[in-house]
Amino acid sequence: MMDWLSPDKINALAADPARCMPADMRVAVDPRAPWVPESFTQLYYTPLYRGLHFEHRLRYNQLFALRINEYIMMLEGDLIDRLLLPLMRHPEIRDDPALTRAMQTMLDEEKRHYANFARLNRTARPDLYPPGQDKLFSELPVWTRAMFVVSGLLVSKLAFSMWYIMALEESSMALSRSMQGERETETLGRLDPGFAEVHIQHMKDEARHIHVDGILIDLTIGRQSKLRRRLNAWVFEKMLHGVVTPTRGGSGARVIRQLLREMPELQDREEEMLSALVGLKSNRAFQESLFSRKLMPFSFDTFDATAELEGLGRTMVGYDRRAR
Repeated sequence: MMDWLSPDKINALAADPARCMPADMRVAVDPRAPWVPESFTQLYYTPLYRGLHFEHRLRYNQLFALRINEYIMMLEGDLIDRLLLPLMRHPEIRDDPALTRAMQTMLDEEKRHYANFARLNRTARPDLYPPGQDKLFSELPVWTRAMFVVSGLLVSKLAFSMWYIMALEESSMALSRSMQGERETETLGRLDPGFAEVHIQHMKDEARHIHVDGILIDLTIGRQSKLRRRLNAWVFEKMLHGVVTPTRGGSGARVIRQLLREMPELQDREEEMLSALVGLKSNRAFQESLFSRKLMPFSFDTFDATAELEGLGRTMVGYDRRAR
């Protein structure tokens, strides 16, 4: 098992306002600045990216940043509730008041995160996010919504989704660290400070949530039979396939189509852009931008400690398994 912070320590940190993302964050956003580091966007990993004009790369960067925010909102608004609420009734968890308190705090904080990122997107592009509409790029297909529901129903028996939650929360922390440490992008100029600040503040809570995730994984998957752990690993690897494989109908393609609507001079390059996007499934640099030990050391150490995830590198190309 990993050496996670104790629930009491997690709760003590959560009680310190300086270590928490503020509620009701309001920032100004510069439409002339990039909003995320270029390496956190998809087309950056394709040959065509550097051939685009500055204005096209900038607008793509901004649209993809909105998509990133939506995915953070999706994780925190559509999935975490479905997992943590039933886990609070799990026999290994329900009798630990400090842990259930940490879980409830996490749920409350995720609601504030959702509101902050929805507000950020609406501030940045009010034309794309009128009141009452929080999603443009992350509308989930029926099968994904069904998977979220099933994940919640099965989490007490098959908690594979907690591996996914941990990895994505740690991925969002990697983005925040990048925005905090390097404000100048490669080709687009300096990051917008307001956009960056929301992500940097978000990292404060996620740094604690990772430890809650780890404790829950140890108490559920970690105490199951070898057969049950093997089943968790199999389902997790199947679920990851859709994450690491860009498609013409996915959110990345929606970003491209929105770019073409806003920059119609690019419309004759739609097929070229979509083909380049789909080709990223075999691009190692892109795959490592999704999952790598540099981005998510806690998650990878957790995977290393799980014998049943020995073959994870078949799907998660950036996973470099290490002996423990």
